[in-house]
Amino acid sequence: MINKIILALFILLGANPLLAEEIKCTTSIRGNTTKLYFDDEENALYDNYSFREIFFGGWGETTCPAFITMRYLTPDLTDSQRSAFCLNYDKTNKTFTGYSLGIRNAYLECKEPKKSLCQRVNDSKGAAIAISSGAAGLTGGASAAASAAGVTAVAHSSGAVILTGASGYIAGTLATLGATALAVLTAPATITAAAVSVVAVGGAVYICKDEGQEAKSTEDSAQDK
Repeated sequence: MINKIILALFILLGANPLLAEEIKCTTSIRGNTTKLYFDDEENALYDNYSFREIFFGGWGETTCPAFITMRYLTPDLTDSQRSAFCLNYDKTNKTFTGYSLGIRNAYLECKEPKKSLCQRVNDSKGAAIAISSGAAGLTGGASAAASAAGVTAVAHSSGAVILTGASGYIAGTLATLGATALAVLTAPATITAAAVSVVAVGGAVYICKDEGQEAKSTEDSAQDK
């Protein structure tokens, strides 16, 4: 609670370099407690840390600002780029289960409950560039054709480009962008998905899909045997 009051005073009075320090906190991710550190003088912290969270969030084992947890989960993105994502929080088990595409509340959690989870699936900057360039074209004159094929393309304010649709249609779209982009659909995260969102941002590619799809596919395969 003392740290919360100090942070609130820093926001009201301005951070004093002599008082700034690295603060240790804990967060819970999929039931596992993780220790993190953050600089209480960093301006970006206050841009993403509301008074509501300062005084009413961060109790129990989760004491980190949600912004710090989001940074931990998306280490390769800038603060602006990660703004396309929101945190999934399991209130029953008091743990973060991952992150999704979506609008955030004051705690950076998804405003609407999300069944889908996102994860990075490609380390090739070429794939991100190909998808970004291709999606830019789809949002222009080819948008009608893309829509007819079941694929939507959206340019997010964070700089991300998002392709959404049935995995088969997405695969067809990526095929037109070259082998590098198509390889995204061979990732374990997408093989079993019926519908996916492919996000190209910051030189990386993320796949967002219903977390229950893979489990259901595994069960169906077991029954077939």
